[in-house]
Amino acid sequence: MKGDQIPETHHIARYCRGDAVGTGAAFLLRTGEDYVSVNWLESLNLETRDAEISEIRKVLGKKLTLGSKARIAVLNVGNTRQYVISQTTDNRSLPFLHEPLPEDESHSGIHNTRCEDEMLVAELIAETVLEDYPAR
Repeated sequence: MKGDQIPETHHIARYCRGDAVGTGAAFLLRTGEDYVSVNWLESLNLETRDAEISEIRKVLGKKLTLGSKARIAVLNVGNTRQYVISQTTDNRSLPFLHEPLPEDESHSGIHNTRCEDEMLVAELIAETVLEDYPAR
């Protein structure tokens, strides 16, 4: 349901353009965003990570032109939240909230990244990427 907190044990995926997957640039707010758009993998109720990524590719392909070098980064919610809290001077807490769209039920967001140290927060998020997959 919209606004629900994503459980700490769950995972999210972020579409990353080009070679940005390992950099903070991949986790900066995009034009018009109030939160960093991601997809909640466990909400798809699929049995394997490969099946989840395949579904995310389909969903993203309806909204975006998937770049040939683009990647889908996967992060664990709890690990990312705790790492950012521990590495920021203001102990920045990042709510991971479900933000479903009519065409994308798994759509979610990383909130509270906009701040004076936005690039640092984005870089810290990037450091918690567990794995990444080709976007197409």
